[in-house]
Amino acid sequence: MKLPTLILLIGLISWGQANAQLILTEQENLDWVNKLKGEKKLTNQLNMLRARLLADTNVFVRNTMDRIILNKNKPIGFCKPRLMVDGHLIEPNNDTDAQTIKNLTKELTIDQIKHLEVADEKTANALFGPSGRCGILLLTPTNKKAKKALLRYKI
Repeated sequence: MKLPTLILLIGLISWGQANAQLILTEQENLDWVNKLKGEKKLTNQLNMLRARLLADTNVFVRNTMDRIILNKNKPIGFCKPRLMVDGHLIEPNNDTDAQTIKNLTKELTIDQIKHLEVADEKTANALFGPSGRCGILLLTPTNKKAKKALLRYKI
């Protein structure tokens, strides 16, 4: 086997392994939302949220029932937590570039956010339907300046 072919093959295998981690099951996503909900310290909540947003550049949720019934690992949709800042939606999605996500996460600090609450499942489903399954996070900014800074990312 020639060296360029070998390098391409190794690259494809590595990409496939890295790409596999960009798909969560619905249960893994629910576990993350519940862990965030159970965390009492705001600094820990914000750290978890920043880590999730940075790691989830292109994360999809895999429908567990689809996998069982049809024996498929087909992703069913994009899954980043939606952020509500005083009633305004910040909804990162696959079209959101990595730099914008990085800039947004820099705003998610204890100096900018005084409270983070995870909307319960019924509220999330009522407000957003199936897209609420990834988590709806209600953020209360510390002041008007912080609110304005966060709303620059109204994506």
